[in-house]
Amino acid sequence: MQLEIPLSEVQKFLSNQYHIDIDLKNIEENKIEATYIDSVVLNIKEVKEGIIFIHYEVDGLAHIVSKVAHFFLEKKLDQLPIEWDSKTEEIRIDLNKITQLNEFFKFVSISEIRFINDTIVVKMLVNWQNINQNN
Repeated sequence: MQLEIPLSEVQKFLSNQYHIDIDLKNIEENKIEATYIDSVVLNIKEVKEGIIFIHYEVDGLAHIVSKVAHFFLEKKLDQLPIEWDSKTEEIRIDLNKITQLNEFFKFVSISEIRFINDTIVVKMLVNWQNINQNN
C-alpha cells in the first residue's frame, strides 16, 4: 500500500500540532530542504519499526546555527516525538510516540519513505494477522 503526502500538508501539521513553522522544499529525489532558522538538507537513512532515521547536511554558518538552534530548542524537543543529535547530524522521529497513530500501527507498518517531487511517498505493509484477529 502506498500513501502520498504533499510537503505542504506536513508543514501545516507541524504548524498546527507543534507550533513550528518550517518551509519544506524537494531539491532532488530523496532530498528535501527544510528551512526553520537556516536551511538543512534532509535524507532519510532508514525506517524501522515506526521510527524514521534522518541524516541532515549543513555547512559553514548553518552548522553553527544548527548547534545554537538545538541548544535553544532542546526543551521544546523533549515534548515532541523527535530526537535530534547535533553531533552526528541525525534526527530520529518516533511515530510510535504520536498517540493518534497507535491504533493505525496495530494494522500497518511503514516499510519505506521517499521524497519524490513535492511529496513524501510512504510505502506500508498490512499486518493481516491483526486485521483477521479483529474481525
